[in-house]
Amino acid sequence: TGLMTMADGRADVPGLENLKSEQTYSNGVGNKNDDSKVITDDEFQRRTERLEVWLKRNGARFHKVTINRYADEGRDLKTKSSLEKGEEAIFIPRKCIIAISDGKRSKVGQAIRKETSGWISNHTYLAVRILTEKTLGKQSFFYPWLEVLPTDYAEQGMPQYWNEKQRRELEFTKTLGKTDGVLENIHEMWNKIKNVSVVKDSEWTLEDFKWARFTVLTRTFGCTEHGAAETMMVPLADMANHDFTRPTRWDYNDKKTGFTVRVVRDVGKDQMLTDTYGNKGNDSFLPVYGFCVEQNNWNQARLALPLKNINGLDVPGLDSLHISKCAYDYNDGKHKYIDVSCDTQASGSSRGGKELFSYARAIVLSKPELEALPSLESNSSLEPISAENEIRALSLIKEKADVQLKKFRTTYEEDLEILRDEKQAPKFSWFRNAVLAR
Repeated sequence: TGLMTMADGRADVPGLENLKSEQTYSNGVGNKNDDSKVITDDEFQRRTERLEVWLKRNGARFHKVTINRYADEGRDLKTKSSLEKGEEAIFIPRKCIIAISDGKRSKVGQAIRKETSGWISNHTYLAVRILTEKTLGKQSFFYPWLEVLPTDYAEQGMPQYWNEKQRRELEFTKTLGKTDGVLENIHEMWNKIKNVSVVKDSEWTLEDFKWARFTVLTRTFGCTEHGAAETMMVPLADMANHDFTRPTRWDYNDKKTGFTVRVVRDVGKDQMLTDTYGNKGNDSFLPVYGFCVEQNNWNQARLALPLKNINGLDVPGLDSLHISKCAYDYNDGKHKYIDVSCDTQASGSSRGGKELFSYARAIVLSKPELEALPSLESNSSLEPISAENEIRALSLIKEKADVQLKKFRTTYEEDLEILRDEKQAPKFSWFRNAVLAR
C-alpha cells in the first residue's frame, strides 16, 4: 500500500504515546460541529512541536522557520532568524510527502481504479489516501502532520458551508457558480467511489470525504518528479499563506529526493514566509481557499454577449476567434460569456481584455466593414478596424456591463462604503469576503 505501512520516524516522537486520538477525531476524521474539539493554544503548540520533531527525525530541514497560529483554524509560517537571498528555507524529504501517485498505488486507490469506470479526479486519489492515514490515527506514519491540519472548513470560511442568507450576498457572481461547482464535483466523485469495496468497509461518510477533498484542494503543489507531472501534499510548506509578491520559490528536487523552498530576496527575522496561490481573482480564491484579497487586480467580471452579429450579418470565423483559458468561453445557446479582468483596456489585458474587444468588434461589424475585412483565421484576434467600429464595440460592452451591474442589490460605490466600515464588515469575515468577491 505504498507509504501506508511506514513506521520509522514515528514511535520516538515525544508526547505522541500519551495523546488520545479521540480528542480530535471521530472515526479517524475531525468533527467540525463539536465545539469541545477546539484545540487550545497550548495543545496546538505541543502538536506543532511533535510535527517539527517528526519532520527533523525523517530528514527535513527548516532551521529558521516555525509554525504560527493566529486563529482556531489559522496557521502560517514565520522566520525565527533572517534568511539571505538564495538560501534554502525548507527541505521536506519525499518520505514525508503524499502525492497522487501514492494514492493511486494504495490499496484504496487500486480498488477504485479496478471497480469504477469513467473519469476519477486526481484529487480524489489524494483524498482517499489522506483519509486512510487519518483513519489509522496514531498508527499512521503521517500522524504528527495530520493532527495539525484544519478540522473545520466552515471555520476556514469555505463558502460551500454558507447558509442561504450568506449565499444571497454572492448572487450573480462568478464566485457562487464556482462554489457550487466545487461541491458538485465532490458529490460526483463520492457517488462514484462510495460503493467501492474498500471504501464501504472503511465506513467513511460524505462529510469525511468532503473534509479530505477540501484538505487536498487547499494545500497541494504542482511539481515534476522524475520528469513526470505530479501533485504533492507537503507538510510545513503547506502552511505558507498567500502573497502575490511572495519571497519564496519552490520545486521538487529529484537529486535531493525532496521538496525545497528557497527565498529569492532577503527576509528578516519574525517575518511571514509566504507563497503565492496563483494569479487568481477573488472568484477563485474564495471557493477554493476560503479568503479574498483586499486589492486584487486579477479579479474578473463575466459579460454575456450576443451569439451573432447585431446587424444580422454572417461573420465567417466568428466562433473560432481566439479565447484564452483565463478569459473563459461558454455558450449556453443564448449568450456567449467572456471573463475580463478589472484592468481591461481596448488594447487588451492579461486576462480577457483582448478577447472581449476582439469579439465585440466582430459582432458590431457593419456590412461595408465586413466586406472590406479579410476572412478571420482560426484562433486569431480581430484588431481595431475603425474609430466608428471601436465606438460601437465600446457602447455594446457598456450596455452589457450595465445589465450585469443592475442585477446586484448594492452598487459598486455602496460596496466600497461597506468595506470602509470594518465594524460592519470586519476583516476576514464571511460578509467582507462576500462583498470583495462581488
